Amino acid sequence: MATRTDSATTGTLTIGDQWNAITIIAHSQTHPLKAICELTENAIDAGARSVRIIRRRRGGEAYLEFEDDGRGVAADAAGRPDFERIATHLCDSMKRRLVAEDRRGVHGEFGIGLLSFWSLGEELRMTSAGSDGRASELRLVRGRREYEIRPVAGLLEASGTRVIVGPLLEATRNLVTGEKIARYLSAELRDRIRSSGVDLRVIDRLVRGPRASAGGSSARGEIVVTPREFDGERLEIPRRYPTPLGDVQVEVYVRSEGASGGGGISLCKDGTRVLPRIAELLSFQESPWTDGRLEGIVDFEPLALAPGTRNGVVADAALEVLVAAATRIAPDIEQALAERDEAETERASRQILKQVHKAFVTALAELPAEEYLYFDIPKPAAPRGDADEAETGGPSTLFAADPGPLATVRIAPRQPRRGPGGEVRLTAVARDEAGVAVGGEATLHWRLVAGTAWLTADGSACRVRSDAAGLATVEVVARQGEIEVADTVEVKFVTGDDAAGDRRSRGLPSYRLAAEPGRPWRSRYETAGNEIVINSAHRDFVASRSSPARHRRYIGKLYAKEVVLSNFPHESPAEALERFVELTLRTDDSL
Repeated sequence: MATRTDSATTGTLTIGDQWNAITIIAHSQTHPLKAICELTENAIDAGARSVRIIRRRRGGEAYLEFEDDGRGVAADAAGRPDFERIATHLCDSMKRRLVAEDRRGVHGEFGIGLLSFWSLGEELRMTSAGSDGRASELRLVRGRREYEIRPVAGLLEASGTRVIVGPLLEATRNLVTGEKIARYLSAELRDRIRSSGVDLRVIDRLVRGPRASAGGSSARGEIVVTPREFDGERLEIPRRYPTPLGDVQVEVYVRSEGASGGGGISLCKDGTRVLPRIAELLSFQESPWTDGRLEGIVDFEPLALAPGTRNGVVADAALEVLVAAATRIAPDIEQALAERDEAETERASRQILKQVHKAFVTALAELPAEEYLYFDIPKPAAPRGDADEAETGGPSTLFAADPGPLATVRIAPRQPRRGPGGEVRLTAVARDEAGVAVGGEATLHWRLVAGTAWLTADGSACRVRSDAAGLATVEVVARQGEIEVADTVEVKFVTGDDAAGDRRSRGLPSYRLAAEPGRPWRSRYETAGNEIVINSAHRDFVASRSSPARHRRYIGKLYAKEVVLSNFPHESPAEALERFVELTLRTDDSL
């Protein structure tokens, strides 16, 4: 009724068209698996210890049957199941009138759950027995306002309630297979199944033979629905966070590599999932709730469900309390995740270092020792048959191409260094324009161009020695007839820190992580510690963590970069890139 005054009109909201309102409510529940969950929860609310969901065929059509051993439908004054109240009191559930003690563990409160069958099938038939054991049935038809209550011949085989929905809609028939139902309920009712101890089974009569399910074990088409278990590593955080309205229960796991599904931290109400990802709520669209590596649950019983879809929560005082609690939960998750990541990174780094060392030892053993001298890797002695190849720079074959005219000569290594009193062995190879070694067709002459040192030359090899620190510039001249070409290198004889660095460089370095956010460098080599420092805050390092294999290859490429830069610091960019390709080609398969 409206009250009119000169200044304002007040009144009470009413439903103008009840059937239109009912239709809107029924159509708001569009998820067929959610409808199955709704009917299953009704059985658990009624105290059922056993629930069977049967998918079968009747008269050529597919049907779903729900059987439970709960209390059944509440009786009327005459002792018969009060189906009339159910049909005429939509949005006014009897469960709301239960005392607090009886309300514990009961989820229904809106009186609209039965309407969810509109998303499943053409009609719903609910059967329950009265106090005398005689059964009655409520029949509802999708899209029709009328209901029908009638007696059913015979007695029910067991106490509780039986609900039959069908024929199933063509649009949902293939969406509600036994396997999909079991998988959905194992996640949606995870803690309700666990806390209630209900024996929940899905029996699929429309499939041939047994079929495994993510929701539990199966035999001959029967799937035992077990609570979904997270297979990742659980973070060490408190399981309960107190609030003025009750405890928030939290379980968070780091997902295992290769885990199926999309992950995410779910929002639950007393064991029933109401949001697959809590990050769907505006207040939780930030780290750690959006971290794709995490999965688990946040359960808060006082939350109010969205009545129509029952997917989501009402923005009320309970949600505000949960958001406030999240400010305490989030730092604990982030700290536990950081500690776990640090420990995992340390373990992974040790393992990756072993794999990288193994890959580079193999790769460098295949490459010329005189060119990759800085990180000294022991090389096996070459077989006798390889001696000619080592001298000529190519394989010895019966049909080797004849070399062309002399074009270049090159000394290796390019940046040799030793301490005073040490000796450096240099080698030179003369080649034609195609890179074929000209061998004995060219003569090689070594000489000291600058500095103080002793040279001992023997054809393509030359040994350089000096007792004092300093630089010695050595030249080799190759002659073939009238053609003459030359090459030079600087041999460094160093002392002090440089000499110590040279000794430490004998062997591949280790690596360590150092986070410098916003800095462009990826890695650098530190001579003093013989280690490669990797910027763990660089965006490429972070991106590489998406999979262990990708991360391992990223570390390997940084390693290759530092090996090349250390061995060829004065080469042109083009030559350094050629060396990088040469090295990564031989390590990628091992990483």
